[in-house]
Amino acid sequence: MKKTSLSDFINNFQQHVDARDIPWSDPDFSRRILKDQLNPDNDIAGRRASAIARFVGFIHHHLLGGKPTRIMDLGCGPGLYSHGLAKFGNRCIGIDISPAAIEYARKIADNLALNCTFRKENFQNTDLGKNFGLVMLTFGDFNSFSRQIARQLLGKIVNTIKTDGMLLLEVLTDEGVINICEREPGWTILQSGMFSDKPYLFLDKYLYNKKTNTAEADYYVIHPSGQVEHYRQSYTRYSDDDYQQLLLQSGFKSVEFYPGFGLGSHDFADDLQIIVARK
Repeated sequence: MKKTSLSDFINNFQQHVDARDIPWSDPDFSRRILKDQLNPDNDIAGRRASAIARFVGFIHHHLLGGKPTRIMDLGCGPGLYSHGLAKFGNRCIGIDISPAAIEYARKIADNLALNCTFRKENFQNTDLGKNFGLVMLTFGDFNSFSRQIARQLLGKIVNTIKTDGMLLLEVLTDEGVINICEREPGWTILQSGMFSDKPYLFLDKYLYNKKTNTAEADYYVIHPSGQVEHYRQSYTRYSDDDYQQLLLQSGFKSVEFYPGFGLGSHDFADDLQIIVARK
């Protein structure tokens, strides 16, 4: 009997199942992943309260000099950063496509009487408004966009920020993207998880796409019925010079780099850095 390796097993599925984007806007998926985003014992899909408090303190005290402003939190998830920043007197607007995350963010803001507004929208396609002192996009989300979309998004964001305002990006380093594609393929059996409330087999593999200069993560969800779902997440690679030139060409006047905090136990916690672009 011929033995089949994990790589052969995954490659066989890859030939027959088209890859889809992670279904962030799906109500069931957003409900399931919210559990991980709020789990105080891990940083798989979010960050612990202590890590968020440290990041929020850096933003308010160091970047803003302790002076409250209007803040837009793009891809805000359950609003944990916005909630923390609002406690310092900042006025926050969070935008995300996840229905469960937005519902949670609104609930907490209402319960604590925080000056926060949360919108369930795709920030790529919606009107962001004007006169924000700070716009932020964290957790490496910027790297999930192609270079073309990233350029379009920055052109949109720069018009949202007031003069002397700033954009905060938490992005993957050049080496961080390479580290993603060097991960070993793996598999695990889950009784339930972000992709299903019922048991499933989860396979993952990683590669580097030289044509697009991206790391690609392929996820395979195999249900007991034999149904296979294939999801793909891409991470665009930039050097520090690439980031700087992209931001300057988008209309920002200066660009500052800060080391990441190494906050969390997620797969690329140590591969993130902070970029602040001032208008």
